[in-house]
Amino acid sequence: MIRTRVVFLIPSLIAHGAERQLCELVRGMNKDLFEVHVVVFYGPEAHGENHLWGETERIPDSTWHCLHKRRGSGGYLIALPRLLTLLRRIQPDVLHGYMDANLPALLLGRLIGIPVVWGIRRTSSDHSLLDGRSRWLLRISARLSRFTDLIIFNSEAGRASHQSMGMQAPRMLVIPNGFDVTRFAPALAQGLEQRRAWNVPAEAPLIGIVGRLEPVKDHPTFLRAAARIARDWPGTRFVCVGSGPTGYSESLKRQAESLGLRDSVLWPGACTEMPAVYNALTVLALSSTDEGFPNVLGEAMACGIPCVSTRAGDSERLVDDPEAVVDPRDDEALAAAISRLLGEPAASRTEKGLAQRSRMCSEFSTETLVRRTEAALASLRRAPSTRPFPAGA
Repeated sequence: MIRTRVVFLIPSLIAHGAERQLCELVRGMNKDLFEVHVVVFYGPEAHGENHLWGETERIPDSTWHCLHKRRGSGGYLIALPRLLTLLRRIQPDVLHGYMDANLPALLLGRLIGIPVVWGIRRTSSDHSLLDGRSRWLLRISARLSRFTDLIIFNSEAGRASHQSMGMQAPRMLVIPNGFDVTRFAPALAQGLEQRRAWNVPAEAPLIGIVGRLEPVKDHPTFLRAAARIARDWPGTRFVCVGSGPTGYSESLKRQAESLGLRDSVLWPGACTEMPAVYNALTVLALSSTDEGFPNVLGEAMACGIPCVSTRAGDSERLVDDPEAVVDPRDDEALAAAISRLLGEPAASRTEKGLAQRSRMCSEFSTETLVRRTEAALASLRRAPSTRPFPAGA
């Protein structure tokens, strides 16, 4: 049997959602049908300890390459020739870019004449949140998208927002993120152990937000909602799991103190044992202003934890509960939705959480992600399109 040789091209293996999803995809692919290579621009030295390079050693039957690109646009002068040499040696059937690696994938894929796939992971619906470079990349990507063979979005919201910017391709698919429902599963004992590590009483309501400490996650709205909840539900604790730039992190902690939450909010930074984190929570909250397909919601629901979210990306589709979805930046509505859950009997919350887990298992498992992606990639091997850039493109 002839295997389809696929190269995934991604900027880095920093421990964020898209990078974790790629690792899960590569782990699950049928290696009897696919020969899988992953090429990464930046090495582990670019991200301190917050990376997934150690994870790659536990993914069998796949080959991982690092270009060790230097920071800045000048680093491409060395990295792209290295990549071209590597691709000519591997001779892939399909080249699949992710995020900022999409444009290099298109350039080199067309140069060597193989089908090119773009992977787009964000909604990018609010351009005011983007810097000048990101807005420029969006405009260029929209113009060049018609020269790809396939674009895979991880959310319906992402496809809609990029199409509204003029993005087009011969084929555009939505393949939602997939979740390891074996790893992310209800585990009361793990949750209680995590609470003990955080010095949170077993009976105290614990509301958590999980995500990088950056403006798009809108922790200020979460903290304002927390202050409202603390007034109505004394003894409630809150935890902000994730790391971020020191200046921004300190500003959030000052805000929490000004809201009277200094003794109520935990800041544990990034955590590696996420199933234990989710199982420690009473409710998970997502306050983002922009998302694609939020991993934290799927992971928490796979653990049977009720969630409340803003309408960002495909959050509404994922949560599938009108009472648990609110408008972005509305701390009053966010607090009311969380309070509604806290007011339910514990048995009712458990039942709701288990129903959400059932949806994750049937609709959003890693296996579903893998099989749908495999089918899309195999179709390019059967009917490849390798047309060059037209003159004047």
